[in-house]
Amino acid sequence: MQSKNLLCETRTYTEKIYTHNHCYSQLILPLQGSLFIKTDNHELRLDENHLFLLPPKCYHSFNSDSTNNFLVLDIPRENSLILLEDTLKCEMHQVLDDRWKAIRYLLLEEARNPNKRGLSELVKYAFSFLQNEARPISIQYIHDNFQKQISIDKLAAIENFNISYYVEWFNKKTGMTPNVYIQKLKLEKAKEYLIDTDLSILMISQLVGYEQQSSLARLFIKHQELSPSAYRKKYREMAKKTSI
Repeated sequence: MQSKNLLCETRTYTEKIYTHNHCYSQLILPLQGSLFIKTDNHELRLDENHLFLLPPKCYHSFNSDSTNNFLVLDIPRENSLILLEDTLKCEMHQVLDDRWKAIRYLLLEEARNPNKRGLSELVKYAFSFLQNEARPISIQYIHDNFQKQISIDKLAAIENFNISYYVEWFNKKTGMTPNVYIQKLKLEKAKEYLIDTDLSILMISQLVGYEQQSSLARLFIKHQELSPSAYRKKYREMAKKTSI
């Protein structure tokens, strides 16, 4: 199964047992009733007091034997939440506390909104809570300090690993080296500034940790095949078309 778009909708489930996987993450927030879910790591009845996160390509069986209603988020890897998914590759069964109940309410309101213009930012906000709980402390340090010079020695020391083991461990966690991860984080943050602000390219370069805007330009050309200014122009033109 595939999903190309960020999707937020209410769903109900039947007694029939289905088994499948999909290439996108799925966040399940109960509204009413319960859902039986079985994966390689979990076998549980998801009730109204908990939420469940399914990572991409996770085979799972599910069904319900009661009246039910669930708010479900399908989040494709093509979405800008890709960095979140890099640290959320495991299933998560969390208590639906007051904070999450408030988020669920906002998501439900957004799901009912025909335009759904705020959905992406709201989902990022929601996933940030899961991310902070799942993220190792050295990776959290990177997210808090990506605009500074970060050494591998420092990161390894945070986890109490030697450098060679840390690099191997980091690659297993994220699928990339620490330096590539840091570059990717700088790139994603720069994209946000380019799309959401009118800051100069030099100012954005400095905000993400580059003294010269040429460094940011090289990063964009390498990964986006566009200069930062061309990227800004392209996505603002796209935004104008979708708002017409």
